[in-house]
Amino acid sequence: MVKLKLFFNKENEVDISGLSNRATVQEFFDAVDEFFLENPLPCGTCKQHCCKGRFKINMDSISAKKLSKGKLERIIPKLFVDVGQNKLEIFLLAGKKKCRHLDGLSRCLVYNERPASCRTYICIPQSPCYKILDASIVAEMHHAMRAVYLDAVIKDPATPLAAIEPAKTLREEIVSASIAYGCNNYSEILIKDCVRADLGHSNVSPEEVRLFHEIINQ
Repeated sequence: MVKLKLFFNKENEVDISGLSNRATVQEFFDAVDEFFLENPLPCGTCKQHCCKGRFKINMDSISAKKLSKGKLERIIPKLFVDVGQNKLEIFLLAGKKKCRHLDGLSRCLVYNERPASCRTYICIPQSPCYKILDASIVAEMHHAMRAVYLDAVIKDPATPLAAIEPAKTLREEIVSASIAYGCNNYSEILIKDCVRADLGHSNVSPEEVRLFHEIINQ
């Protein structure tokens, strides 16, 4: 099997090679980590402060399970939830405070359990293919987190009865379209299943999906 690998293309963008129909999300994350080891970024002198600033960070279901050691009821109350019309967003970080998982030197204390949105973020120019993978994988993992959150809402005795049925309906809608829900590891999820022609679900357009499949079928 060809190993996924990140590299700088001729436009000096971060690109990826080795994609196939069997490539997993974990393999993509491993490729990102390997790239950073081979190409360390000057984070100490950078003015962007990617991990130090106040940003919204999408939570994902697998990261939530790992951070809570399988006891999701421990972490659900610590997450930030944004609910609105046709909207349910679950964040590890809401953008108002510095991430609680950083130490005094702004180093991540949960690096091996960090969410997909932290794993895929790169602060240098990326190829169209990398952007597609980044957007679709983060969206899929966050989609599964919505269902996990609704599971907790439905089970919570404090949830008003009038809210139970709408929560169940939304949960079923999410679960029916989710690839990642119920998975315990990123290695269980194929990248190609995350990249779908469903802009509302995957954050990528049909044109981007076609480009992705052209690349993996080359």
